[in-house]
Amino acid sequence: MYRELFDLELQNHMTSFFYKYLSKHGKLKEVKKGDVVDPQSANEVYIVLKGYLKQLVISVDGNERGLFRLPRGTIFGEMDFFDGYRTCVLTKALEDSVVSIIPRSILEKELEKNPKIYKYFIHSIARKYRILMLFLADSTFNDSLGKLASILVRLTAMQEGELKNYTTIDYIYTHEEFASVMGCSRVTVTNGLKYFKAKNYISIKNRRITIEDVEGLKGYINYIW
Repeated sequence: MYRELFDLELQNHMTSFFYKYLSKHGKLKEVKKGDVVDPQSANEVYIVLKGYLKQLVISVDGNERGLFRLPRGTIFGEMDFFDGYRTCVLTKALEDSVVSIIPRSILEKELEKNPKIYKYFIHSIARKYRILMLFLADSTFNDSLGKLASILVRLTAMQEGELKNYTTIDYIYTHEEFASVMGCSRVTVTNGLKYFKAKNYISIKNRRITIEDVEGLKGYINYIW
């Protein structure tokens, strides 16, 4: 199921195209760690060239809910671009980053010249939709351990294209980030990670999580695909 949901080959083709070709047509912008990108229109698409960003929504009282991680070669603003309206999703830099900003005038010309490019944008939008679909299933069917297990399994699938034991997650995730995605407290995440570590489902070294037993984690996930 996860291999079909997160096609790693197509993802790599997409990020390579955006990074190596399309980004050359844009204007470079540096984004410092902690800065928030909040476009004022739906007329631009952003390509991550360096660093790491995440997309999130923020409530009126300042609470954050994490949505997607954005490594090099990924894009944001594409849904606004094709829909034509600016939405409430914000993008925050997790480290000093560089993005290429592609204006509508240039992107529409590129799409007209090569309609096959559309498949990369469709893939990006579909991938984000699938992640949100899993978020919804987690919040509906899973307790805190199930939500945490689901995130760990999903990170493995997104990184490897399939579920594999002994996979070390490339990026260091803080307990606060997991809590933001899960909609729970940091303490709940800390206790959950300790529980899975004691079960030998995961190991943690230098703050990096390694998935030791995928099937063990899947046993806590309460939905079927």
